[in-house]
Formats: sequence, C-alpha cells, structure tokens
Amino acid sequence: MMQKSEIRELLSSYNLQPVVEAAKKDRSIIRMLISLVYDKEDVQSWRAIESIGLVSGEIAETNTDVVRNLSQRFLWMLREESGNGPGSAPEMLGEIVRNSPDAFADIGQVLTSFHDEKMLRRGVMRAIWRICDKRPDLLSITDELMEQKLYLYDEDGVVRAYALMIVGTLGLKDFLPVMQELRNDQSPVSFYDKGKFTQTTVAAIANKVYAGLSGRES
Repeated sequence: MMQKSEIRELLSSYNLQPVVEAAKKDRSIIRMLISLVYDKEDVQSWRAIESIGLVSGEIAETNTDVVRNLSQRFLWMLREESGNGPGSAPEMLGEIVRNSPDAFADIGQVLTSFHDEKMLRRGVMRAIWRICDKRPDLLSITDELMEQKLYLYDEDGVVRAYALMIVGTLGLKDFLPVMQELRNDQSPVSFYDKGKFTQTTVAAIANKVYAGLSGRES
C-alpha cells in the first residue's frame, strides 16, 4: 500500500504515473489525493488535482460507477445545502470530465451551470477551459454565459485569463472586439498547467488568442 509520504514525493517530482497505477488497485489513494488539494498556492495540490483526473480516467474504463459516485460527491460540495466549502471540487470535476469526456459529459454541463456563483467562478472557468481544451465539442456554452461575455470583464484577472483561453480554444471570433480591449490589460495572472505555475498577464494571453483568431500576428 502506497503511503501518503510516497504520494507527496511523487507529486513533488511530477511523477504521476506510479500514483495512477497504484490507485487502480488501492482506492484509498484517491482519498489521500483529495486530502492534498486544498492549498492553491502549492503546486503539489494542483498535481494532486491532475492526478485525480488521471486516476478517474483509468478507473472509469472498467467501473464508471465509482467515478460517477465521486463526481456526484464533488457536485454536492458545490451546493449551499451541503454545508461544506467547495474546496477544489470544480477543478477536480474538470479533470474527471477531461479524462473521461464521453462518460461524464453530463457532469461537465452541470458544472458549467455554477458559473454565476462568484466563489466558484475561477474553478468553474478553469474546468471549462480544461474540458474544452481536450474536447471542444463536449460542452454547450449557455446563453447565460454568452450574455456575460464569458466573464471577459470579470473583476478577477485569472477569470478573465481563463475566459480568453476558452474563447481561443472554441474559436469564438465574435469576441474579438471585447478581446481588443484586453490586449492592454497588464494584470498579472498565475495558473497551473503541465506540472507548473505559469506566470503571465491578461494582455499576453489576449494578444496570443487575438492573433490566433484574427489570423495575423500581434
């Protein structure tokens, strides 16, 4: 049985596959991973979130019920009546759907509906980006989200950054005029991707996405 200290060491070295392999045989590892996801300033927490998605993808190939039950538990955490804080539930759900898109497309769509909750918005927008990055056809961007301009005007720079990346992933050229305004937005943002934190600005992301959608270099 893999110990929590071993999991931490593997996360520290961004060596996730041994964790995934062990979790297929020992489901208690999923619980240990969940216990490590709450410090968003710690890259190991994000690697734990990523690992939960990878583990879920492997388990879902033979037992979707286990992963669906886990997903329902995370969805319950998002609801006020649960009495629990949401923690990293949106991000974990995003990784689960990303790794088993066909099996859990409905979960992704339910998760999207929580975008109007301010305290959940950053996690929900990240989840939408992660899912669409893998399967841009999977989610239906609701009229409500479109009316909010995908939160490109949100007060949170990280939300604006995720919104820009969603726009780029889905090729939403109708948002080019809005993006034009963000090309000078020097708000610093940090987000997790491929095992590490990326430090950038809203403007840098806006310029990259704008160039890709408009067909010309910025």
